[in-house]
Amino acid sequence: MDAPSLTAAVRRELLEHPQVTEGAHRFGGIVFRLGRRELGHLHGETVADLPFPPHIRDELVASGRVSPGHGDSDTWVSRSVNGPGDVEQIVELFRLSYEYAAAAAREDPDEEDDDATAAADGQGGGARWRGILSRALHPGRSRSGSSS
Repeated sequence: MDAPSLTAAVRRELLEHPQVTEGAHRFGGIVFRLGRRELGHLHGETVADLPFPPHIRDELVASGRVSPGHGDSDTWVSRSVNGPGDVEQIVELFRLSYEYAAAAAREDPDEEDDDATAAADGQGGGARWRGILSRALHPGRSRSGSSS
């Protein structure tokens, strides 16, 4: 059985949420947004780029699950698809990006920045944020019991 395509898996995860849209990325590929905030974009079936606040980006990079992205940016990460297991890990990163952007939008619904990283500092949410980040850092763990 073939693994799901990256694009199909990300669409399945994100487009079920209200206000998430898909469009053409300005440098090619597909971009996903929550309102005007970019959740990330795909370069075909091989690379995903996602924005995070610097402290989350640093944890993701330190875990070895992503590479720093966009040159010297302290907010973007990149993840390549090297095998079938990478698709679910990228979906988990998009899930984290969505959760962050949704929380930031709830905190400041009038925020108009295009970048999810500009909306809030991401420090809020306590145990919920730790759980979301932990799943992104350790993708093989169960999601059950983490919806509180």
